[in-house]
Order: sequence, then C-alpha cells, then structure tokens
Amino acid sequence: MKVITDGAITGFLNKSLTKKSILEVFQPALLNGLVTYSSDPEQIVPPRIKQASNNPNSDTVHVYMPCISPNEVGIKVISGGPCNNSKGLGFVGCVLIMDEISGELQAVMNASTLTAFRTALASTLGLIKVISVDKQEILPDLTVFGVGAQAYWHVKLSLLLYGRKIQRVNILNRTLGNAEKLKAKLEEEFKDVQFDAFSFQNDGDVAYKNRIQNSSIIFGCTPAASPVIKAEYINKDPKWPVFISLIGSYKPDMIELDLDFVKKLKQQGVKIIVDSKEHTLEEAGELIQSQYQPSGLVEIHELYTSPVTDVTDTNANVTVQKIVGLSIMDLAVGKLVYEKIGSDAIDVTDF
Repeated sequence: MKVITDGAITGFLNKSLTKKSILEVFQPALLNGLVTYSSDPEQIVPPRIKQASNNPNSDTVHVYMPCISPNEVGIKVISGGPCNNSKGLGFVGCVLIMDEISGELQAVMNASTLTAFRTALASTLGLIKVISVDKQEILPDLTVFGVGAQAYWHVKLSLLLYGRKIQRVNILNRTLGNAEKLKAKLEEEFKDVQFDAFSFQNDGDVAYKNRIQNSSIIFGCTPAASPVIKAEYINKDPKWPVFISLIGSYKPDMIELDLDFVKKLKQQGVKIIVDSKEHTLEEAGELIQSQYQPSGLVEIHELYTSPVTDVTDTNANVTVQKIVGLSIMDLAVGKLVYEKIGSDAIDVTDF
C-alpha cells in the first residue's frame, strides 16, 4: 500500500505534464472514467454521505463520496467548515484507491492537489473540443477569476496546451494581494507570458474589463455568491471563440456568471457542457436559477462519443461549461497517478 502526499503528487505532475502527456495520457484517463460513469451513474457514483461532526468542539462537515466502477473503486473524503476556513485550511481530505476486484487498499492520497488538477483537466476536456489547440486562431489573453489551487492548475494546463497562442494571463480576485501572489508563482514557471493581477472589487477599473474582452478562455474559480463574470465583459464578436468554464460555485444559491447571460443562452437553445447532468442540476446555481433542464445540458463525454451541436451561441461564438466534480474523476486520475508515481510514494508494508 502506498501513501502519496500532496507534495509527491505535485512533484509528479510537474515532472510529467507536457502538451503531449495531457492529450495522450491524462485526458484519456479522465475521459474513460466519465464515459464509464455515464453507463450507470447511480451504481457507479452512489449517493454521498454528508454529516456535521458530532464533536461539540467542531463545526466541521464531513462528506464521504464513494465510487464503485468496474475499473475504479474507492472513496473520497473531504471535511470543512468555518473553523477550518479561519485557519486557512479550507476543505481537507483524502482519496482511497482500492483494487477493483478484491477491494484491497492500494493507496491513500492527499486530495488537495489531486482535486484541483482533475477539475482543471476536466475543464480542458471541454475546452479543446471547442477551441482547437493547434488549428484555431484565438484572442491573446486568458482570464481567471480566483487564486487558489484550482485557478493555478487551470492556467497551467491551458498554457501547456496552447503555448504562444496565450500571450497574457489576467488574474482577478477580491483581494489584490492574493492575486499578486499567484501572479508571482506563475511568473516563475512561465517566463515568456505576461501576468497581471486585479481586484474585481474595483468595478471602476476599466483595464481589467478590456482584458476580459480580449480573452478567448475564461475560468471561474471562485465561490461567488453573486456574479463576478458580467455579460458586458465577454467578447461577442463571432470572429473569436470564447470558452467559459465555471467550477467555483457549488451550491444552488452561488453564481459566478451573469444570470441574465445564462438565461439568454437557454432562451436561444444553447446547451451547457457539464460533467454530470444530475449533479449540476442539484448543485450549480447558474443552471438551477436559470431553470435549465437535462435536455439543455451536454455531458463532457458526449463531446467525444457522439455528434453534439448547440453548445455554442453562434451569434457570439460563446460556449459555457459547468463542472461540479464527481468521485470517479478523483478515482480515475488518482489511480493513474498511483500506477505511475513510483518512488515518489511512501510504501507501507505493515498496515
């Protein structure tokens, strides 16, 4: 049995990720998991258990998310609450990888980087189907809302995939200081890209609005209670493709993207790309409040397994994707990491 720390996962990914490996190794592993999930969603991803701590000194909520797939068996556990947030912990957790035949425990993995990476990877599955990594001309900016690990991995994977097509990255956050920290981190890795930081609390700052309008790729990675991506920010010249992937809001009352903009897409018959129709319609504020129905959604795997139309507003060339996350995503990518990580993991023989 292996114990795989967050540092080991980060180190492995940093050594392993290239444009080629993303397209030929990591994306296919995640896609296979999503295809498998679609064959029998209720059996493969059984209902999660969510319960507040019974310890009187704790305000933590624990969430247990099982996966019983023909190819991946295990569970993801995350915990969080106000006390965690006050300590800067946020959600903490782990993923257990089990043998799909015997149930033997194979690995215990820290969930932090794994979750952030697999979510960004899912975003790129939709992204590359809408905007070709090689053949399509795009606007030179990329904009990300948020500064956490999710934002970091979304930017990193996009820069690895699109290379010199992305010349500048705009990082927007409530707190400018945190945006500047992510800017400094990315500057160390990508010397040929310009990074700029902004606070989206400053609505009078015309500069960042112009930057968003100059972006073909926009990521929402912030748990916003009200929209931070306004309709007026989005480029609507049909000459340029615009892809918006939303991953930050995870409750029915949370919204990242302008609700009127989403409602207009619905009225025009434009479908939203999702990881799971069932789960997004339970958790995604943009879709719930816009009254999207399953028929108005397209799951990511369908982009690869069947002809799909109507996911792009042809008048403005805008496509929207919403991801809430599934345990099979953690298990599919976690199993790949477990199988390939080698000596970076800690072997535990007496367990």
